[in-house]
Amino acid sequence: MTTAKFLNGSHEIHGNIASIETKTSRVIIDFGMVGGFKSDTANNLIDSHLLPRLPELFTAQKSAFKYEAIVLTQINVENLTAAVYLKNNIEIYVSAEGFKLYRSLVQNGLFQPIDLNIKLMPTDLKIGDLLIHGYPSDCGVVGSQVLLISDGKHKFGFVGDVRLNGPHKERVYHWIRRFHQAQLDLLVFDATAYSFSDECRLFETSESGLQVQFSDLLKQRRDLIVVNTDCCNPERLAMIHKTADSLGRKLVCEPSYAEVVAGMYPEIELAVLESEHKKTTSKKFEVVKVSDLIDYPRRYVFQNSYDQIKFLQNFKAGIYLHSNGFPKISENRDFEFLQDSLKKLNFQYIDFSASSHAKKSDVSFIVETIKAKTSVPWHSYHPELAVKSLKQIETKFSLPKRDLPLEFD
Repeated sequence: MTTAKFLNGSHEIHGNIASIETKTSRVIIDFGMVGGFKSDTANNLIDSHLLPRLPELFTAQKSAFKYEAIVLTQINVENLTAAVYLKNNIEIYVSAEGFKLYRSLVQNGLFQPIDLNIKLMPTDLKIGDLLIHGYPSDCGVVGSQVLLISDGKHKFGFVGDVRLNGPHKERVYHWIRRFHQAQLDLLVFDATAYSFSDECRLFETSESGLQVQFSDLLKQRRDLIVVNTDCCNPERLAMIHKTADSLGRKLVCEPSYAEVVAGMYPEIELAVLESEHKKTTSKKFEVVKVSDLIDYPRRYVFQNSYDQIKFLQNFKAGIYLHSNGFPKISENRDFEFLQDSLKKLNFQYIDFSASSHAKKSDVSFIVETIKAKTSVPWHSYHPELAVKSLKQIETKFSLPKRDLPLEFD
């Protein structure tokens, strides 16, 4: 018998962890933490449902599985937070692009190094009785993937974050066809859109739409444009560079971000600030003086992370594009501090974000096209609303319930 379990985050959009298990083998999908990092003992965090109930991974308790691994659908902090507490030497697999991104983020100080066995996932990963195949996807994080898992008799599809209005939608259509052909016994799909009302416009904005907005701002504004992006989405910064360059503005980055973008997109010619550039030995970037940004602000776009917000004291005013960078809007204390700081610095705050999740009509298309025997809405505060909305689709819906297994004979 094979079981599917929802180990944490059954009614959350953070810390979603699931598993496929046989008698000897277990694959755990993603390894985030509900509510983010907390300093406490593993047992207390398990009892509080902040960590999954996996004491064999967080304590000296021995695992009952001969073969097991963690496989990530994407590399970001939210998908790996719980790994900080691991005591078990379990292997963690990521896609080839995700592995490259992870190494670059760690090398440039943008991701806390975790002393774990993080490995490059092969095309087909064999974990005991289970075979896992990753298909490239699109959610705004470089190297995101969906997972097709087979026990030899049953097939299970885990989607993770996904959108259909991104620059790589052809990848999404590809794995949708593959999932349909596989005749899945179980589909676990991204239902984030059902966490919000129908009036929410977050899911309508695309990456290409952001660049249209950005182009308009470049044409209208003469002051300095500052942008704060997610370090796990260097592709957006590359697109910002392309749009700025086409309209005569130069993108100037912090060295750490420049290194990550250049590592993923070596054809892009980036610039860094002179004062910051002294901290790195790299000679591959053009150097821009701080005085040039001050004297000629309309010639530049400046990438600025939350940790470096005080640097904006050098400028009289400007606009600040918060583009899915840290802090997240829902993280009130940090986000409120950011807005208060910008007000004091005379910078106009603009939300410049695009969602990494599919809108409701696209979720419906994905579920209806795949036609799995059983479908589970995942990554949502209100998965029951997804079931209610999608009830006309020919599939059996099941709500995710923590630690309550779905059994497949």
